[in-house]
Amino acid sequence: MIDYYQPVEINIVSAQDLDSINLLFRPTVYVSVSVTRGSRDKQVTPAAVCEKKLLRWNHRMKFYIEDDKIQRNESVFVFQIKVKKFYGSTEVVGKLFDCRLGAWGIIKDVPSAPCEDDIYA
Repeated sequence: MIDYYQPVEINIVSAQDLDSINLLFRPTVYVSVSVTRGSRDKQVTPAAVCEKKLLRWNHRMKFYIEDDKIQRNESVFVFQIKVKKFYGSTEVVGKLFDCRLGAWGIIKDVPSAPCEDDIYA
């Protein structure tokens, strides 16, 4: 059986009011994006530009997802906002799960939440 893939483009623009990140010290904050089914691809944004309480990426990503997974709405985008610590470790400070593959446009704000309270959009 031949698998057909559809390109899906997203643009990670910004995040704001992330209380768990101290922007005073200009941390390295990035977003890791993966798809649960239909794609093995995982992509990462460059480090965010920090402005007061706003993080900006404006980074475009392109994923190729199996067509049948999109048609059956089985694929879920997983966004993880991560902070690189000074001593080399990485901390996940927010997650977002989005199931609306058929309605993709530009994401203007990536909501954040403690990892225990995952957000489903």
